Amino acid sequence: MISTSILLAGLLGASKALAGFDPGSSDNIAIYWGQNSAGVSNTAQSQKSLGEYCKNTEVNIIPIAFLSSFNPIQVDLSNMNTDKNIGDDITQCQAAGKTILLSIGGATFTTGPSSPEQAQQLADQVWSMFGPGDGDNRPFGKAVVDGFDLDIESPLPNIGTFAARLRENMDKANSGGSKQKFYLSAAPQCPFPDQNNKVMLQGDHAVAFDFVMVQFYNNPQCDGRVFDANSSSPASKRDNNGFNMDQWDQWAHSSKNPNVKVFLGIPGGPTAVSASQKASYQAPDKLSPIIAYCKKFSSFGGVMVWDMSQVWANKGFLDAVASDLKGSPATNAKTVTSRNVPASPINGTVVAQKTRAHQRDWNM
Repeated sequence: MISTSILLAGLLGASKALAGFDPGSSDNIAIYWGQNSAGVSNTAQSQKSLGEYCKNTEVNIIPIAFLSSFNPIQVDLSNMNTDKNIGDDITQCQAAGKTILLSIGGATFTTGPSSPEQAQQLADQVWSMFGPGDGDNRPFGKAVVDGFDLDIESPLPNIGTFAARLRENMDKANSGGSKQKFYLSAAPQCPFPDQNNKVMLQGDHAVAFDFVMVQFYNNPQCDGRVFDANSSSPASKRDNNGFNMDQWDQWAHSSKNPNVKVFLGIPGGPTAVSASQKASYQAPDKLSPIIAYCKKFSSFGGVMVWDMSQVWANKGFLDAVASDLKGSPATNAKTVTSRNVPASPINGTVVAQKTRAHQRDWNM
């Protein structure tokens, strides 16, 4: 039998080796789990339990996808819907140093709060159910997620009020002596500004995010397929067409949280995007100069990948991304300077049986 002291030492060692989100680093890696996108067409590539992936030392942040509805509050985890051990897996992953978020939204999340009052009520209920609450209705049991991700892909009323109340609850916990640090992230699309997230990201009612994981895919005017390291120029000179990490860097420095980190969001495999947007997937050799270019920006925080099943089916992809993040910038990445950019009652929890997509097939 292993002694308690040895077990604790092992967990502490694992936490140091398998670090979670580091706001001072540019080599964070976040990978969404829960939607089994590779397994939909190939059951041999179906996603495994959350705990299986937390053994990997290169993954820092895992957003669980998705909380897919507000009415009723509904968690959709594809082929993991019947897994009764997710709460234990969350705790196991956190003991290994991972940052575990619950992602709210997805492509089919199309109904927002009906009023500002309901938005605040919903935020409090989500916080109670998945944060440090003590109610009876807790889908993940005693497990407490490390925060929330907002993957808003439709124009939703009162979503800014919801995000602001969620931020308020997290800030109270963070400043109230909580041993657990809570984070708020968002996953806007690369066209700037993302109209579906604008109210949360800009203006008088903007919300302070800890990091944003920008989806540089499924958007042919600004995603990875249009990157050109030899002709990178400010977006102001290219009619808003072209790879636009510079715009997101400028937004970061002028945002509600000027220390917010911006992640490069990428597909984890050729089938992680729809057939019509397959060109937005970049193999490691094409991805390397894009990562090197992004590392030139002070707000750059790392890479986000959709999704876990795709990455595990794409041998060598994760290792290549991690290597590029940790290595020095490539010589073909030009130094860049950012320029100014205009600045109802819920009854319980239902676990759905549908498979959600991360992003719509945008044709822009």
